[in-house]
Amino acid sequence: METNEKVLFINSFGSVTDKRIILNYKSGTEDLPVGSITSVSYQHKRNYVFAIGGFLITIGGLVAILAVGGAAVLIILLLIIVALLSGIANWIGHHNIQISAGGKDRKPLMAEMSKTREGREFVDAVKRAVIK
Repeated sequence: METNEKVLFINSFGSVTDKRIILNYKSGTEDLPVGSITSVSYQHKRNYVFAIGGFLITIGGLVAILAVGGAAVLIILLLIIVALLSGIANWIGHHNIQISAGGKDRKPLMAEMSKTREGREFVDAVKRAVIK
């Protein structure tokens, strides 16, 4: 960082200064000048196919429990739990921070459920820096 740069915001997704944005990826960092950023968005993505599939498997498992007995019930219960949790997780989805700079979309930053608030704060900080 330059000595005359003013740091506006820092968190696990990167840092925002008055002159540039530094994106933190798992594989490294990317440095973008503030003037080259054309858009910033916080996108919510769901996988409807896996979510509905998980819920249908859960319903099918519940029906199968009524038809069978014995040790098969335990296996079906385990399948129901996995399918239900998979359906819920895919329905909740995940968030991506998408930044476009220089006419190209950059690799999105994935915000896990536990980092949703941090992701929104980072996007807001980038938007404030770009608008200035």
